[in-house]
Amino acid sequence: MNTHINTGKFGEQIALNYLTEKGYSVLETNYRNKIGEVDIIAYDNDILAFIEVKTRMGNDYGYAYESVNSRKQKKIANTSLMYIQKNKLYDVQVRFDVIEVYPMEKTSINHFENAFSL
Repeated sequence: MNTHINTGKFGEQIALNYLTEKGYSVLETNYRNKIGEVDIIAYDNDILAFIEVKTRMGNDYGYAYESVNSRKQKKIANTSLMYIQKNKLYDVQVRFDVIEVYPMEKTSINHFENAFSL
């Protein structure tokens, strides 16, 4: 596996630990369907959160959350709609989050709740 993939998987594990410590109930990791992928799907109390995790070793190329552009947002939203339909979750409140992970000397995590909407 290449370094880029290893960094991403490492960041997703850090994000999972962070969410678990905050009391989230994780339903899925790396959920895929024919449209795309969502890194983490979890309940935050009664809100279903679709979470994109971005890991960077620094911000030389901008902040991690900036890479979740409108095209990526649309893909995540459409993937989540298929998940909702497949699981018949029609009357659940939904939000889209982005988590930035910077695993340097001291790991830094930024969690943007409601980072974007449909």
